[in-house]
Amino acid sequence: MTATSMPPPEPLCVDIFWDPEVLAGSALAVVDVLRSINLLAAMRWPRVPAPATWRWLTATGVRRPSALPRGEPFRGTAAIVVVPGWHAKSGPHLDRIVQRCANAMPRLRQAHAANNLVAGLANGVALLGEAGLLSGRAVAVPWPFVASVLRHGEDLQLLSERAWNVDNRVWTCASPVQATEVILDMLGQTPLAELAAATAHVYLYSRERQQVTAQIVQGTHQRILPAGSLERARRWLQEHMTEPYSLAATAQAAATSARTLSRQFAIAHNQSPLDYLHRLRVARARVLLETTYVSVEQVAQMCGYHDVGTFRRIFQRQTQTLPAAYRERYRLRTSRKRWVGDGEIGDA
Repeated sequence: MTATSMPPPEPLCVDIFWDPEVLAGSALAVVDVLRSINLLAAMRWPRVPAPATWRWLTATGVRRPSALPRGEPFRGTAAIVVVPGWHAKSGPHLDRIVQRCANAMPRLRQAHAANNLVAGLANGVALLGEAGLLSGRAVAVPWPFVASVLRHGEDLQLLSERAWNVDNRVWTCASPVQATEVILDMLGQTPLAELAAATAHVYLYSRERQQVTAQIVQGTHQRILPAGSLERARRWLQEHMTEPYSLAATAQAAATSARTLSRQFAIAHNQSPLDYLHRLRVARARVLLETTYVSVEQVAQMCGYHDVGTFRRIFQRQTQTLPAAYRERYRLRTSRKRWVGDGEIGDA
């Protein structure tokens, strides 16, 4: 019996181009996400093979370094093909790299024609252009290589206000540091979408989650905040999150009237103080559901809801799913009975 009632996803492979001048950081960022997805899958389905794997492709015949992390053997077509980009000194240098990798272009065209997903990270976008995959598309291009990319692709719509973009199954990225976001977004279009969403909660920065986790661990924030009434009200709601809500008490703590406080909240946050409190409570509940073993009823109590029915209704309104289903989809730990200690996972 598996550690979750959800069926395991179908296996998926990602092809990653390798070259002596490749941007190894962006290539390995893709691998890190896939390895994290496999770790999460192992917690949920201990006896099922890892669902995510990868293959290193070389367009120039150069053998990849043996130190690179190897994926599990995979037969068949990759669902995703990634060009990580290169350490190019100039536009002409990038042009020479693209020509050197000409043998890779048929694979890129075939992958896209087969309805698979293709990504060009940083100046790897140039190879996608040379392969004819960028014509008529909105494209994010690293600023030092705009002219070079335009030489390799025609009829492009350059995006200047987005770090990355997707247009008809083609992802382009203006910076290698966005590789993690791009691969997570790509995986969101595959059978690994739910695992990718749970992994994104760990990998991508969220101010709300940082604050909620600090509150759970430390009880309250110890940072210095402005002394305005609106900020005092927010601090009061955070510090009394589990207590019954009182607009009068909140206004008193903010040294203002209830009417003024409600108006200030509507202007600043486009919601009432109570709605803001519900958002804080649901954010806390999401972290607890993902990372603890406590029951839904206990989570409701820990978030200030003494009626679990009310908690379920408000949680569903904000997340479009019930707490139990949310936990099943996004939990970030193995089952309690499989936890042995010291970071080890034992047999059930």
